[in-house]
Amino acid sequence: MTLQDLQKRVLKAYPRAIAHLRRQVNDKRFGLILGAGISKNFKIPLWKALIKNIADDPKVSGSQVIKGHARQASFPYKTELLFQHFRKKQTKIRGVKELSREQENEIYADWLRICADHIYANSPKDFAKALDVHPYMMSLLPLIQGSHITVNFNFDDFLEHALSIKKRDHDKGNRGFETVTNPWPQFRRKNCVIYHPHGIFPEGLMELPTDRFVFSEAGYANKYIGQDGHDSSFLLIHFARHTCLIIGCSLEDSLRNVLIRSAYVNPGNYHYFVHFIRDPKKISDAEKRAIADTNFNVYNLITLFLSEEEIDAFLGLISPDGVSDADLKDLARRCSTSLNYYYYLTGPLGVGKSTTTSLLRNLFVLDEWLEKRPAVLGKPWDKLTKAEKVEADTWIINQFGAKNDTLRRELAPGAVAIVDRPPLDPLAFTEKRERSAKAKALLDRLCPDRQWGVVEGVIILLTGDCKELSIRLKATGRNEYTEAKLKKMQHDLSKIYQGDGVERIETCGLSVIEVTKKVAQIVHLGAYKPFQLTNTLKTFAGEKA
Repeated sequence: MTLQDLQKRVLKAYPRAIAHLRRQVNDKRFGLILGAGISKNFKIPLWKALIKNIADDPKVSGSQVIKGHARQASFPYKTELLFQHFRKKQTKIRGVKELSREQENEIYADWLRICADHIYANSPKDFAKALDVHPYMMSLLPLIQGSHITVNFNFDDFLEHALSIKKRDHDKGNRGFETVTNPWPQFRRKNCVIYHPHGIFPEGLMELPTDRFVFSEAGYANKYIGQDGHDSSFLLIHFARHTCLIIGCSLEDSLRNVLIRSAYVNPGNYHYFVHFIRDPKKISDAEKRAIADTNFNVYNLITLFLSEEEIDAFLGLISPDGVSDADLKDLARRCSTSLNYYYYLTGPLGVGKSTTTSLLRNLFVLDEWLEKRPAVLGKPWDKLTKAEKVEADTWIINQFGAKNDTLRRELAPGAVAIVDRPPLDPLAFTEKRERSAKAKALLDRLCPDRQWGVVEGVIILLTGDCKELSIRLKATGRNEYTEAKLKKMQHDLSKIYQGDGVERIETCGLSVIEVTKKVAQIVHLGAYKPFQLTNTLKTFAGEKA
């Protein structure tokens, strides 16, 4: 299969994810979270094999320590057992009852050397050659080089080594990256910072920080609970500010706990998790659905089931360095798939529409108003004078026109966008006898000379208990919005938005987090069937659809 055929297959499977992540890459809001899976092709042993090799080392001789009752223990716990066994053994060799600080440091340094020896025991002799044949590292590097910070949970320095070999032209004459194990100091570089939360032990090719090595139960306790526990706060901030792609990681304790906290603090912010598939025949569709649903609902993760070659294709598709905008548009057309996913959020006043939108800022968001609204909009629409209605209508119609122009012009080659209020909403604030004229005015601004249409999208209609909504609005000083008035508004919106392309969410009894998650599920996982905004508006205007 050619690379282009592979790209077409991946684009057909995950067009929405590719559109979203590519937009985040362009907006410098993309982040990578990397784990052991990216290093396995460089012959780095995974946890189980690494611990066994360390236990079998003659300097440790600790195989018996991790058997028996400890057989089912966690990997960090086993490494802690081995370290304590090694420390006790070294204490006896030194013939002392209590170790001095200097001796403690010597023993710890010896322990790190043993660990490093087994980490790099089978590493490639010709790294440049191994880098060229890695299934997706060459597609990964441009994304790393263009990102502000990449989180790498691995102990090895292969990523740094790869960056030093494949420098960009403007990095010639300097290292081209910065490696840190403490994320809080100011970085010297604007981009290409590699953060190792668990520390790094270089193979000896570069000067890199070795102040941390989180490889034991005690190390993990300090990192996520004790003196270094504040570092998990940095990861939470990173997840809040970026849309992350997680590759080569398993959802183990350290990452899992941060993701759960992130999902609670930022309920509308979803990230992408690559679930590596070695053999597609060994995983059923039912198993995929169960994994995807669990990751989505618990960790705020959208799961991508990809093989190594598909990971390479996916990385190329989300990177402008891999596939140009023009080529991506052509590829999407050949696949008969869209790169534009637009969702209009609507509902009566007080239903939580704007609050929900504010929690979905990792998407492209167009707010209800793009400019400061005039004072006249602070009055109930049915209390306006004729002159005030003209002023309000003119300003509102221009706002919807500006939003439609933004969607038409500025989101190439694609995006996942949330729009606060669709352009038919003004009809719900207009008497029925005046709706035809209002619809025509909207069409004239949004679709002048009818040379283009209203940008279509899925309508997400939030509904609620209008008595509760009225109470909520009165708390903000808007006493004029009675239960009856809100019921009429909700009824009119429901009548205007009917049929295919409308998703309705009843918010009564739901928290803001629950509503946000329901909206996010429609946006990220729901079938994309846009509502025919142009034809509906033409019908109201009395024009031929």
